[in-house]
Amino acid sequence: MNSILPVYLGLIFGFLILLVRHAKSRSAIGVTEARGVYLLMALLAIWVLALTWMGMLGLHSELMTTIPLLWQALVPVAIWFTALLLSPSIRRGLHGIALSTPSHWLAWVQALRVGAIGGVMKGISGEIDSGYVLWIGIPDMLFGISALLIGWLLLRGNLDQRMLMFWNLLGFGLIFFPTFLIMPYWMSEPGFNFIFEYPMILAPGMVVATLLSLNLMQAWAAWNERNRERTTGAHPAT
Repeated sequence: MNSILPVYLGLIFGFLILLVRHAKSRSAIGVTEARGVYLLMALLAIWVLALTWMGMLGLHSELMTTIPLLWQALVPVAIWFTALLLSPSIRRGLHGIALSTPSHWLAWVQALRVGAIGGVMKGISGEIDSGYVLWIGIPDMLFGISALLIGWLLLRGNLDQRMLMFWNLLGFGLIFFPTFLIMPYWMSEPGFNFIFEYPMILAPGMVVATLLSLNLMQAWAAWNERNRERTTGAHPAT
């Protein structure tokens, strides 16, 4: 089965490396913090290898009946938050990256979500017999398109931090809540097993999970910047 998802994974890891290098070049993080974030990325890479190995063996589909949950999507999020809680250097590193990365970079990377059009087209053609690709895929695709406009507005300095925070929370919520709040419905849907097949499992198991984590990171950075503007009256940074 041909898929662009492995390419997306490469682009995402490349983007994360770029964020670390940029923050370090701006002295927003030091060597210790950079190493901490690289360690986090190594843990995520190990998870991708495990995800791929299980997928190639068909284990994700086999585990559907045992674990009626899209648990693969929660693993990278758990890695992120565990690292944040346990490692001060990673916490400082992500804080420095969030505040030093140009806002339009973090917006434009969300344009990768336009790739959901592939699943949408397969749903329309009947190749995938699950309403998930339409009810979740279409809003996801539209959000990816909006990322191009949001990035352009940020580059021009025409978007305030409150709107940026709302946009990112919307991007997180339109995937997370309709997926997990009604998970029993999706798991009982006959065609939902498509998402547990390899390489499709790479989407919830890493690609989408990382993009949603970046949504939260930028929303948090926008919240911090908005508070700074209130305190100092400074012009918003882009």
